[in-house]
Amino acid sequence: MEKMENRVADNRRVRVDFDEYADRYEALLEEQLAFFSGDRGYFSEYKVALTARYCRRPPARILDFGCGIGLSLPFLKRYFPAARLFATDLSQKSLSHVRERFPDVSVLSDGEIDGHRFDMIFVAGVFHHVPVDKRAHVAGRVARLLSRDGQLFVFEHNPFNPVTRRMVSTCPFDADAVLLTLGDTKHLVGSVAGLWLVESGYCLFFPQVLRGLRPLEKVLRRIPLGGQYFVVGRK
Repeated sequence: MEKMENRVADNRRVRVDFDEYADRYEALLEEQLAFFSGDRGYFSEYKVALTARYCRRPPARILDFGCGIGLSLPFLKRYFPAARLFATDLSQKSLSHVRERFPDVSVLSDGEIDGHRFDMIFVAGVFHHVPVDKRAHVAGRVARLLSRDGQLFVFEHNPFNPVTRRMVSTCPFDADAVLLTLGDTKHLVGSVAGLWLVESGYCLFFPQVLRGLRPLEKVLRRIPLGGQYFVVGRK
């Protein structure tokens, strides 16, 4: 099942330029999520809350790798109040939004991050935008940014979920998306990047209106029906 063909954009070669979407990213995302939840903040907080649950110890330095316009940053600040937050992205316009909205976050360009080390790196919805032949390089680079015993948290869309696949196929800033299975991402984090695989599973089974059912997700996380999945690696 893990080898299922999962390319949503296998015939599309044009790479998405997120500078074109930075100013209206939130509005587009709200539109995509309207039929499912109506609140993109629910999804952003969900992933950070799950990260906090599996974090081994309070991190001093956190990097939001591929931060976009910073939708996860308010929740990283809330769940890890003692940590110093860093953010990086290839989109300079997105980083400008982060600088303006979060002056207490240290914004790093792509060329500046290699000299730093982080106790935790948060990577949400990034790898499906990375060209397949460059994923190994990116995974290895992210792993090298971790301090000793540092943890990497990766969240990706689940290609086995039909709602997720439809959302990706109709989303303008996912035009270049090539989805990864959970097995693909575990291979990147473990075999390619050389990290210990600590946890993994499917998540986001329930929309906000059914959030009271979220405790059931601990039981359901091995069932490949969640909207997304997560992989945790440790150096």
